[in-house]
Amino acid sequence: MAVKVGEYFLERGLITEKNISEAIEFQKNKKGYLGETLLYLGFITEADLLQYLSKRFNVQFISTDKMEKMSVQKPSDIIPEKLALEKNIFPLKYSFNSFRLTLITHEPQNLALFDELKIILSGVQTVVPVVAVSNAVKALIFKQYHGDLQAFDRLVKKGVDLNLMVPGSENVIGEGMDNNIGRVISEIQSESKEKMENDYRDTFSMIVNQGEILPMNDSSSVTASMISNMPSWAKEQKGQMVELLRIFSNLLDSQRDKLFFGHTQRVAALSQELGENLNLSEVELHDLLLASYLHDIGKKTHVTALDIAEKTNPERFVRYSGIAAKLFSTVDLSRLTLSYLENMYETYNGRGLPHGLRLDEIPTGSQILLLSDSFDYITRVSKIPAPAAFKKLAELRFFSERLLESLRKVQQIDSMPSTMKSPPLEALLISRKRFDLDDIAEKLNRLNVKTFKADKIERAAQIIKEKKNALNFILCDLDMPESTISPLKLLSAMRRKKEISNIPFYFFSQYSVDKNVAATCKALKASGLFPNYHPIEMTKKIVEEVIRAQNLK
Repeated sequence: MAVKVGEYFLERGLITEKNISEAIEFQKNKKGYLGETLLYLGFITEADLLQYLSKRFNVQFISTDKMEKMSVQKPSDIIPEKLALEKNIFPLKYSFNSFRLTLITHEPQNLALFDELKIILSGVQTVVPVVAVSNAVKALIFKQYHGDLQAFDRLVKKGVDLNLMVPGSENVIGEGMDNNIGRVISEIQSESKEKMENDYRDTFSMIVNQGEILPMNDSSSVTASMISNMPSWAKEQKGQMVELLRIFSNLLDSQRDKLFFGHTQRVAALSQELGENLNLSEVELHDLLLASYLHDIGKKTHVTALDIAEKTNPERFVRYSGIAAKLFSTVDLSRLTLSYLENMYETYNGRGLPHGLRLDEIPTGSQILLLSDSFDYITRVSKIPAPAAFKKLAELRFFSERLLESLRKVQQIDSMPSTMKSPPLEALLISRKRFDLDDIAEKLNRLNVKTFKADKIERAAQIIKEKKNALNFILCDLDMPESTISPLKLLSAMRRKKEISNIPFYFFSQYSVDKNVAATCKALKASGLFPNYHPIEMTKKIVEEVIRAQNLK
């Protein structure tokens, strides 16, 4: 970017080669963008810099003068102070109809930051950047968060022609903009200075979005002081989108061979476990989750790493790798999610398709997605035991040692308990969710536990009656609304029957558990309660406890 900034101003005769050399020399001691260094040294004006950035990144800009006139509000209701200072960003407007946050930043090109904000800020699906100079953003943060009315005098260099700023015109924003936008902007530019100052004093600011000035009295928008009154459904929107994708992927799986039931959801779960083990960021994990739910959409046949090794129909791999870009081109997916999908058939040794990427050229999420997809297909659809499947995949040399080691760890391969030489334990699993039943059963089977499954309490009661002398423990989902008997009533009834009262009984839930429910579980002497459960950690802990209790008898 530095060279392009220099060339831009050099071609327009605003600076000289000497100015660029002085600015680059100055940067050796004071880090920062070259454009802002040229501004700091007085070689260009703020108007020059912001108009360049506006045109370069197709965003609107806001001047220091306009920001200084904003009245003090409550921005911490949208973005916490620590985050604002760390990223040097300021929330200008939030629209709860479209879940859109308009943000003042000195880095309008920082797409990774915008993706991160969409994850960590509740109810934000779209981030619209408005560019400003960095010191002005910092001064605005101090003024708005601390009420520091002298921040602009201290932090922003005066006498640098700060009062020349006007909203970006049509030719600054880009040639493809609607002519109406230019007319609106021209009308606003012609308004009196007094009226403009009053407008900015009355609100956070008149915000610019894609070249159009939108007044803050828009009923669908809120300033920071109003954001705390956002409806709760807005904050839950992101989770609802993921849940819709999960349901959609399950419906697609149900139309395939019955062996594929739960395939996509298992791939998503394994991808998250591998990503967490590899310390991926929250943004990367979220984008990987979306890619996992979308990875098989549009594909007529299933493709794994084994197919890549056989080099069967390479044209299909090339075609499949481009499906995501075509299908979701009109959907607001992050570039990271699309990248994971487009590169999921690339391999660590460079034998993949479509580009033959190798080593760290491949996004980590793409490698995780291919490994999770292939491992699940081999173990659950082809019915090959996990250790043998792991060996097959390792021999391909398609994955990094670090990723393979993560798979070994999260799938507990080569770490089976010493009881494998002993007769298996027997357990009853109770849940109305078929995926949970299958997933937990599969993980218990690896720990040498034979499982019986019940999707209703009534069915569970029948199994307990038949298998009471063989069951080593019971694991029950707390969420069983379709049963006439609640899980807690089942445990209460068991505690009153001597012949089954001592069977270890565990509860789990996908969600957090109300304190009254937790107290009831304790009063009924439940052996354990796992809210927001993690299947691998839960099953391992239960098996270890049951074995330890047996050894003490």
